[in-house]
Amino acid sequence: MLLAFLAVAGYAQQPKMAVNIIIGGLRADDLQRYDKNFSTDGFRRLLGGGAVFTECYLDYTPTTTCASLASIATGTTPSSHGISADGWYDRTSNNTPVALCHKKPESATAKPTVGISTAYTTAHLTAQTLTDALIASTDSAHAITIAHEPLSAMMLAGHSGECYWLDEKGGWASADCYTTSLPSWVALHNSLTYNKVFVLGAWFGKFTQSQYVNSRRSDIKLYDFSSKQKTVTNAVPVDWVKELQTTPAGNAAILEFAKKAANALLTDKEYQGEKKVLNICLDIPRNIAQRYGTESIEYEDMLYRLDASIGEFLTHIFAQSKSHDELIVTLCADHGTSPSYKDEKGEKERFNARQAEVILNAFLSARHGQGKWVLGYADGSIYLNHDLIYERKLTVAAIQAEATTFVQQFRGVANAVSATDLQRTTFTKGAQHLMQNSFYPRRSGDIVLWLTPQRIEEQSGKMADSGSPYNYDRHVPLIIYGGGIAAHHSARRVCVTSLAPTLASLLGISRPDCADTEPLTEIKHK
Repeated sequence: MLLAFLAVAGYAQQPKMAVNIIIGGLRADDLQRYDKNFSTDGFRRLLGGGAVFTECYLDYTPTTTCASLASIATGTTPSSHGISADGWYDRTSNNTPVALCHKKPESATAKPTVGISTAYTTAHLTAQTLTDALIASTDSAHAITIAHEPLSAMMLAGHSGECYWLDEKGGWASADCYTTSLPSWVALHNSLTYNKVFVLGAWFGKFTQSQYVNSRRSDIKLYDFSSKQKTVTNAVPVDWVKELQTTPAGNAAILEFAKKAANALLTDKEYQGEKKVLNICLDIPRNIAQRYGTESIEYEDMLYRLDASIGEFLTHIFAQSKSHDELIVTLCADHGTSPSYKDEKGEKERFNARQAEVILNAFLSARHGQGKWVLGYADGSIYLNHDLIYERKLTVAAIQAEATTFVQQFRGVANAVSATDLQRTTFTKGAQHLMQNSFYPRRSGDIVLWLTPQRIEEQSGKMADSGSPYNYDRHVPLIIYGGGIAAHHSARRVCVTSLAPTLASLLGISRPDCADTEPLTEIKHK
């Protein structure tokens, strides 16, 4: 066990609080690619002073946000925690579509509570998260989870603690599955419309163009000393809440709120206790990567501004703590991001999932009679109509096999595997093994496919995406800083699912129930 190892190494003080920062869409090599313009207080502080795992990968696919956040939080893969997709078809209720974390809205006559939604449920996550394990460990434990998007926050939090996200009005909100009312410090933050101050109305670059690594840009405004430019007057746009979703302002807003959450956990009387966790998911980098591509100046500039915001946040929380050794800060990512489908060499081909559905349905109709054979497509999975298969007195396995063979002929599809094969065969390596780690029989589709390298699905407004089994989507940063841990770089190949059991050991609590990976034993005391 890691605790025994640390005891032998002379670990002086058990940390009391873990702060987990998850950056959406951040590739492992981004921290090296843009290092020259980072400050000494942000990413460089973590890289230079923490335990850095340079070969950290996601050991499952598709590498979607919700599946990854749930894997980081629970210490296990989607095959155990059940979040294999953002949506699926419920076979027990006549192939009804299900949206992750959403439930039927209550009657319009029900009186709503300010800042509390009744539209969400935690029931879909079947495994215990680190937060759940912490809250179960003692009555005095506290946990707060923050994200821009509700699904991100809920996947990290699980079923316990406080959980907040930005609502459509730009305030911080929660759900009735977590609380019945917002605490005073959250309500005060909302009453000041604090998030609005971060929106400038135009995105101005931090540097001149020659200082950036990337060259492609579209919306960002850069100052050019060689030309005479008129002064641009900023004005907060009417739809300023939307601006928070795809500009660096969103990161600044979340980390400012995270300071308030850290203050509450570290100093407020109602949060007194020995064990605490603060989870922060930054969804904005992922949104910007998908909209502009990771090779854009917009993405690069966002990282420089995020670096500054993280530096300010780290300085703040360590100033609030009694000792640097009582705080642990981790940095990871939910997944990486594909290369842009459009670059200097032109546009690359995309995969049209809707067209694939139509063609496959026509094929099965020609073989077995007209009907709606294909229910839909989601996160690399095709769902077949089991009711129709039974009605025609056919077997699911046989239709899956036919459909899988046919789908493999589509342009852009690298390979495909049927649900039957994933259940009956043990794959030990390759994409099939990664898919098996994500396969959850009650929710996964009948055919799981993956595309050729650098190809993404056809989606409006997306320059890049994630979800593939390739290294650009699976290789992510992992840093553990503070808590008296010595600076160390490890090139051993590890998985993101190791983070939860490692933190559980460092905090002195039982690991989450389904966590099936070992703690990271490279961590040593200074």
